[in-house]
Amino acid sequence: MKKICYIVPYFGKLPKNMKLWLNSCKTNPTIDWLLYTDDKTVYDYPENVKVTYCSFDEIKNRIQKNFDFKILIDRPWKLCDFRVAYGEVFEEDIKEYDFWGYCDIDVLWGNIRKFITEDILNKYDKIGFQGHSTMYRNNKEVNSRYKNKISKYPSYEIIFTTPQGYCFDENIICDIYKEMNIPYYSETNFAHLRKWEYNFVLAHVPIEEEYKNQNQIFLWDSGNLYRLYLADGKVCKEEFMYIHFFCRPMTFVAKKFEPNVRYLIYPDKVIDYCNDYEIDYKFIKKKSKKRRIKFFVKAIYFNRKKITLRKVIFNIKNMIKHKLRMRKRKMIMNLGDRNEL
Repeated sequence: MKKICYIVPYFGKLPKNMKLWLNSCKTNPTIDWLLYTDDKTVYDYPENVKVTYCSFDEIKNRIQKNFDFKILIDRPWKLCDFRVAYGEVFEEDIKEYDFWGYCDIDVLWGNIRKFITEDILNKYDKIGFQGHSTMYRNNKEVNSRYKNKISKYPSYEIIFTTPQGYCFDENIICDIYKEMNIPYYSETNFAHLRKWEYNFVLAHVPIEEEYKNQNQIFLWDSGNLYRLYLADGKVCKEEFMYIHFFCRPMTFVAKKFEPNVRYLIYPDKVIDYCNDYEIDYKFIKKKSKKRRIKFFVKAIYFNRKKITLRKVIFNIKNMIKHKLRMRKRKMIMNLGDRNEL
């Protein structure tokens, strides 16, 4: 079995879902997480989450040693652009691993090995296309591919010396692989929640599967993550590698943190599963809905420090695109119904 680790620098107070995140890491014992943080809050870290306490400046200095030009990292968020270079920056720390990756902490992991199989690891150098989870084969050639220049983006030297965020860990590195004609694994095996949707709505789903977004909740069951959704009057079940809360204002009220527990995940909270719950059609119909105004007030407050005009415009465009996509889907379905008649 190939050895895998995620590299996770995180500075400032660790998020409220930290205990849940650690519990879901614990249920993936064949994968390691290398956490670099300045938050010394006492947590019950599992053996596969290896913590290094350090400052933000120490990480910046460590990154700087890899380049002969002056880099600029004025805030922790800018580290997203440097993630693609972690294979070189943390070379000594990851030398025993076959694959390294980067990920977010605002996720709840399911069974990772069930989705990232040995066949996939043998076939691809790059696995994933989102910043919340991407892995790379650990060798010098792969670890330096981010330095390849493509015409539609600035060079890595420019990106590493400017304060602007370029999403290097997502868009640019994927386009580099495309331009180099190197295939990478891009299956949507995760549940990525849309930030400004008051109910759970997953992004990166094909039009023909949008109906699953209408009424859905999630169940974490002893290290396995399932979406429970309604279709044709029935409760349907689908498994995912992880769920990404994506800056969503969730309330984490679960109190049990053991590998064999179960959690129910609604559009606004994560709770311990109670055996009295009967997860039927009526239950999901009720729990999958959240009041719109209450959600937006909570979401704006939760993201108040991150909101900029640029981000507002970006999110409005995304919401419009999603609505147009839904309208197109309905037109296609209606056309299909008329053809059958």
